[in-house]
Amino acid sequence: MNYTENYHLPQWEETDRVMRTDFNDAMASIESGMSGNAQAATAAMAEAVKLPYAVGSYTGNGSSQDVNVGFRPRFVLICGDQKHNNIYYGGLVSIMAGANINSERLFMTDNGFRVEVNTANVFPRINESGKTYEFIAFR
Repeated sequence: MNYTENYHLPQWEETDRVMRTDFNDAMASIESGMSGNAQAATAAMAEAVKLPYAVGSYTGNGSSQDVNVGFRPRFVLICGDQKHNNIYYGGLVSIMAGANINSERLFMTDNGFRVEVNTANVFPRINESGKTYEFIAFR
């Protein structure tokens, strides 16, 4: 019998005798690995909660959408490639809002922020359908 390189899981050949214990050992190994990954993910999330900010991205939907970061931000910075009057601007084109100061298109929520559709075609855009935007939200 052969074994996988990374996780030492059984790889039976046609002539190998298949044993119940081989299956049980393989499933125990998989269970152990999955449990370890779940514990590591939980620990990483606990550490991430301690950070004074959250980073992420969202895809614009051309309407209104909420972006959940797990807390009410005091400050949000949104970046994305922009095109205005046939001129392309880099990823640092941004719009910001504070904890008690909302813009016309960016509003703080208890769990993150809401981006609105740009009905007045105001630049920069923060929710154009199909466009990817990156953000950083500060506690």
